Amino acid sequence: MNKHTIFFSKLAVLITLSIFGNTLFAQNDFAFKLVKPNQNDQIINKTEELSVEITFNVEAVNEIGAYIATVADSKIVRFSAATTMESTFTDNISAAYLGEGKHIVEYMLLPSGSKDQTEALAKIAINIEIKGGSFKTDVDIESFTQDIVETIRKNDVEAFKSYCIDKNAMDGMINSIKGDSQKESGIKAELSSMNTENLRKEMTANFSKLQKALLEKNADRSTTKFLGFLEKDINLEMPEFSVMDIRFGIDGGNSFIISINAFITKDKAYLFDFEFHTGLFDFMRN
Repeated sequence: MNKHTIFFSKLAVLITLSIFGNTLFAQNDFAFKLVKPNQNDQIINKTEELSVEITFNVEAVNEIGAYIATVADSKIVRFSAATTMESTFTDNISAAYLGEGKHIVEYMLLPSGSKDQTEALAKIAINIEIKGGSFKTDVDIESFTQDIVETIRKNDVEAFKSYCIDKNAMDGMINSIKGDSQKESGIKAELSSMNTENLRKEMTANFSKLQKALLEKNADRSTTKFLGFLEKDINLEMPEFSVMDIRFGIDGGNSFIISINAFITKDKAYLFDFEFHTGLFDFMRN
C-alpha cells in the first residue's frame, strides 16, 4: 500500500467519524422536556383530565424521523400521527380511561418504524394517582344489567319499565343538586328538559327487537359480563348521583355487546338507553 492510499484511507475514516459523531450529537440533543404539569407526580380526581405539554428539539427529532408514543402502564396506547413533529407536543390524560389507583404514563421518543420501548431515544414518565370522586353507590351495575337482560328474555315489558327512569326519580335527582352556580343551573336545566315518558316509550318500542336479538345470541344472566377493556364513561358526577355509559359483553357461543346509559344514585340505577351491537366483541377480544 503506497503513501497516497494510506493518506486517503485515513481521510475517509476521519470524514466517517466526523459525520457519525455529528449524528450522535444530534440524537443526544433532543431536549425532551416536560413543561406541563410541572411535576412528575400527580394526584387527580377520577372525573378529571390531566393536560400534558412536552417540548423538544424539532430539528434533531425530525432529522431521524422520530415520533412520540404514549405508553400507559407499559402498554402503547397512542402514536403521534404527524410525518414531521412540531414542538410543543400536547396531550390530555383521561382519569376515567385509566381508572382509580396508581398509574404510570410515559411519553417515549421512538425511532422511525420502531414500537420497541427499549429503543426509546428519550422518555418522560408521569406518576398519576387517581382518587375516587365524592359520589359513592351501593348499586351493582353488572347485576342491574343482568336483571334487565333476563327481563327482556322473559318478555316482561312491565318489569322492564320498572328499571327505566321515571319523573319521580328524575325530580329527586334534580332536587338533590344544591347551589345555583352556572354549572349546577345548567345541569338542572338539562335534566328538566328530558322527557322521561318519551324515554320509556322509545325503549319499550324496541322491546320485541331486543328480545329477538338476545334469544338469537343465547344471551342470559350468566353470559352477561362486564368488559373491562371497554370504557366505562362517567358522563356526569354529582354528590348524590352520576350518569354512566357502560358496555357489557355476552360470549355464550355468539359474541355480542350491550350498551346501557343509566342514572346511578346511592342505592338504585335508572335506565334511560339500552342498545346492542354485534360483530364488535370478537374484534375487541382478539
